[in-house]
Amino acid sequence: MFELLTRYLLEYKKLPVPQTGIFELEKKDADAHLSAETIVAPAWQVKFIADRDTVDAIPDNLYNWLAINKGVTKEEAKHLFEAFANSLKERLANGENVLWEGLGALQEVDGAVQFAPAAAYFSPFTNVAAKKITRENTSHATLVGDKETTTARMREQLLLPDERKGKGTTAMWVLLAAALVAAAWYFSQNGCHTSATGNRQKVESTKPGDTYKLR
Repeated sequence: MFELLTRYLLEYKKLPVPQTGIFELEKKDADAHLSAETIVAPAWQVKFIADRDTVDAIPDNLYNWLAINKGVTKEEAKHLFEAFANSLKERLANGENVLWEGLGALQEVDGAVQFAPAAAYFSPFTNVAAKKITRENTSHATLVGDKETTTARMREQLLLPDERKGKGTTAMWVLLAAALVAAAWYFSQNGCHTSATGNRQKVESTKPGDTYKLR
């Protein structure tokens, strides 16, 4: 019955047990720890209110829920739950330290029921591994004023002057390197003498025609 009632408590966050007290769950949301690349699972803090007079506080859906999960009638579920509550009361009255697996321990001290949780927070879930994904140079449609554009175009328009200058300098060095490679290839093929760079065609001289002569 302990395990079944733990499931009910997780689902409805409140469980009154006649002649003992009321269990309540206070939720702690899941938390992302980026440094550890982990998402800590959601958890609950178990709170206990010692209250002997909880018979009238039993919700009707508890019996319906127990009947469905035990496969019995609602009346049978009610008898099973009352038998559990009476047994728990007797065990506590006899000084027994009753362990509720997963939740904690119950014990009666000087006529008052005390509850010691098994942990600061209770959770049936495990942590999940998580890794932050960074996407660079992505582009998607966006609206600037009443004009449709893309984030890539906006990045280009908003590029800082120093960044533009840096891109221009990079392009200049690339062109210079290409020119040097071309020059090195040319000289390796034709040699490094001065004639390699000149026009190798022979120029034939022409004989000038007759000019005026003195008498």
